[in-house]
Amino acid sequence: MPSKSPAALYAKLAPAALAATVAFATFALFAGEANAVSSRVRAACEKDYYRFCPKYEVGTPQLKHCMAQAGRRRALTPRCLDALIDAGDVPRKYRK
Repeated sequence: MPSKSPAALYAKLAPAALAATVAFATFALFAGEANAVSSRVRAACEKDYYRFCPKYEVGTPQLKHCMAQAGRRRALTPRCLDALIDAGDVPRKYRK
């Protein structure tokens, strides 16, 4: 079986590599957006964050879960709770 030249091999692999790169970049973009924290939530919840969830990085699913748990316990400040409800991070039923 004759070996293919490097140029021929590159021509076959380049489209697949490009497609994989585009797919990865798209996934990374949407993953970042899914965990994005609005400036309103950051400002409203800064003290609550340091009080209840300081061990979690901002924007992570773990932090969102921790803040939601604090909201469920009715422990968050009203300002933070309103910002999280408006952002869709916690349900309205957590309001007192």
